[in-house]
Amino acid sequence: MKIALVHDSFTQMGGAERVVQDLHDIFPSAPVFTLVFDPKFKEIYNGWDIRTSPLQALYLAIGKLKFLLPLIPWAVEQLDLSGYDIVISSSSGFVKNIQVPKSVIHICYCHTPPRFVWTDAEYVKQETSWFFRPLVKWFLKYYKKWDEKASKRVSYFIANSNEVKKRIYDIYNRDSLVIYPGISDFWKPVKLKSNYFLLAGRLQAHKKNELIVKIFNELGLPLHVVGSGRQESYLKSIASGNIKFFGRVSDEVLREQYSGALAYIFPQIEDFGLMPLEASACGTATLAYKFGGALETVVSGATGDFFSSYNSDEIKSLILNWDKNKFRQEVLQNHARKFSKEVFQKQVKEFVLSKLSNSQ
Repeated sequence: MKIALVHDSFTQMGGAERVVQDLHDIFPSAPVFTLVFDPKFKEIYNGWDIRTSPLQALYLAIGKLKFLLPLIPWAVEQLDLSGYDIVISSSSGFVKNIQVPKSVIHICYCHTPPRFVWTDAEYVKQETSWFFRPLVKWFLKYYKKWDEKASKRVSYFIANSNEVKKRIYDIYNRDSLVIYPGISDFWKPVKLKSNYFLLAGRLQAHKKNELIVKIFNELGLPLHVVGSGRQESYLKSIASGNIKFFGRVSDEVLREQYSGALAYIFPQIEDFGLMPLEASACGTATLAYKFGGALETVVSGATGDFFSSYNSDEIKSLILNWDKNKFRQEVLQNHARKFSKEVFQKQVKEFVLSKLSNSQ
């Protein structure tokens, strides 16, 4: 059977990119269609057959996909997916809205319906200047109609969590099967515990990193911040000397940071969130906001603890009273193994084959 993969864009490294790598491992000969590809990731995807949309030349000239927002519906529909038996899209944006021939099965692995269209009211404020906001809001109204209509073209949805399964049903009125993303056996303890807490991931406003940095400014405790993003310079400007920034690091360095941390802090609302599982595999518990995907990846009292609001006093109390000896490494690692890459790939293969046999 001929299979094609589709991914929103290759402009950053995050959980969605780890998922598409796992999908590609299942179907290594499948071409990967995408809106745009940033050449800085060329080595990571060496040997992949990546096919970009007509937006690629504009993206290389401008450097920001968000500036091409009005052209995305047109670009998505330019991706030529004829001649395949099955198309698997990996999407938190709009590539699930691809058009495929009626004879082609389209399975969408949905990380979430587009947050900035359906659930994140702060997106426009964070991502655009006041001058462009009215125009962007108008575009988003159009996008909402287009996205809802195009979702009907998907043959089957796979959700990356029960949180996202609910969103798919509430927004698109479509059922979906939950298959959790997986982590590889690369993630394991590689050093002894040190005395710092860890904050890691993309440094963007909606991730609530600013709140954690301000709390550690007051506490004076060591905090390591791993990752880069639009808030990086700002966070550095407000941080005290007890906070160290490491920027974007290799997986090997991130594994060391997980292993040595007293706790990994996960303050954002995520669709699923692989990083608490990576931390758990490295023998480190997570302090997470009690909402979204964290409810499915963190077990209170066993692999981490929760704070129920963004109240600074509540979070400070949890940090000051954190007891790393409360969490057993064996329990942490066994929990992470339930979300292995092998389990993910087995479930995806079984799902794809079942839908192919049903169509014959």
